[in-house]
Amino acid sequence: MKGLRVAVILLVVLEAGWITFDGAQALRTGGYLKPRLGAYGGRVGEWTRVASVLGAPPASTRAKWALIAYGIAWLCAAFVFARGVGWAWWVLFVFAGGALWYSILAVPLFLAQMLLLIAVRRDT
Repeated sequence: MKGLRVAVILLVVLEAGWITFDGAQALRTGGYLKPRLGAYGGRVGEWTRVASVLGAPPASTRAKWALIAYGIAWLCAAFVFARGVGWAWWVLFVFAGGALWYSILAVPLFLAQMLLLIAVRRDT
């Protein structure tokens, strides 16, 4: 069980860390990191549609800060999960599900995290 928890935390650090980094990079340079190849080559992920509908165009400072806040909140939830607080499981699950909109390239990581969280829940 401890190994599953560690795997979940490592995935959160990777995923939430990347989202935070991408938002901070965009805030600093004005542009998001984009894949060079494939169907999404040169384009930002699907989250831009969600952000636009919510009133924060992707190029806006508000959208960049929202990505940073999302990533940091997710990292904080992982810290609470690591401390063994029961409700943190739900928060991590919601954050992983909510991040499915971020990038089609990261969907397997988000799904893996959600499956590991379910495995952790079954072991307790």
